[in-house]
Amino acid sequence: MKFLLVLFLFATTVQAKKLALSFDDAPGDDALHFTSKARTTELLKKLKSLNSPPVLIFANPCNGSSPESNYAQLKQFKDAGHIIGNHTCTHPRFDEAGVEKVIEDTQKSETLMNGLMTGSKYFRFPFFNEGKDREARDLFRSWLETNKYQNVSASLENEDPVFSKRLNDAKKLSKKINYEKVKALFIKHIIEGAEFYDKVAVDVLGRSPKHIILLHQKDATVLFIDDLVRELRSRGWTIISAEDAVKDPLYSMKPKNTLSTYGIIGQLAYEKQGSFKPYYDFSKLKQELDSALDLSSKK
Repeated sequence: MKFLLVLFLFATTVQAKKLALSFDDAPGDDALHFTSKARTTELLKKLKSLNSPPVLIFANPCNGSSPESNYAQLKQFKDAGHIIGNHTCTHPRFDEAGVEKVIEDTQKSETLMNGLMTGSKYFRFPFFNEGKDREARDLFRSWLETNKYQNVSASLENEDPVFSKRLNDAKKLSKKINYEKVKALFIKHIIEGAEFYDKVAVDVLGRSPKHIILLHQKDATVLFIDDLVRELRSRGWTIISAEDAVKDPLYSMKPKNTLSTYGIIGQLAYEKQGSFKPYYDFSKLKQELDSALDLSSKK
């Protein structure tokens, strides 16, 4: 009997399938489907209709229409119970900017978001890029700890911004957009990513962690987020609070390697196996999307 209980608990842990939502690059610039303000309003409305637990909003307060508008939009998220994190002010790539400039950019972001980050402070590297210089990377990690930040990567990665980019390219060219077809491709791609990284996590960690999915506050993601969440739930995924997810020991791990782009699970898999290949071929994904949008001839 005790053996069966242990086996049940192990199976439950391995197949937990829990995830928290996170949105990078908030609140973002005006685009062809939404102005920045309208996109924030729409995302908040959809999260409420989904009864979503608090999500992580990783902000770049120097981008967007103006610091005042950015602050007001981020305050809307905070007032709705969501958690604001620091994603730097201007979204620099660590490799290109260097540690001193990234520290300065992060400090500026915190100043502009005064009063929005209450309680625990969370940081996420733009592009998941921690730099190829380990000494500089470790120096910045130490700076984060000294300034009481938790470095929160994501465990589920998917390159969702390509959908917004190509969708707006099609709109700019006055293409007749089949939104249902694009939505189906979007949902299929994101869910394939969630299942893939969950399997990799079980292989690397021996369990299914409390995942954090990387999404972006961009047009396509906001257009399709409600259908995506409903489909995730129908496939057995439980949407959990970001506050709950960040407590998972996974997000306190510090991989030694400097692999970027693929999040914490990609880094840990690379550390264990010496290589890592994402679940998608970016060129193939773009071709499928361009075909759906009648953009095949556009580079």
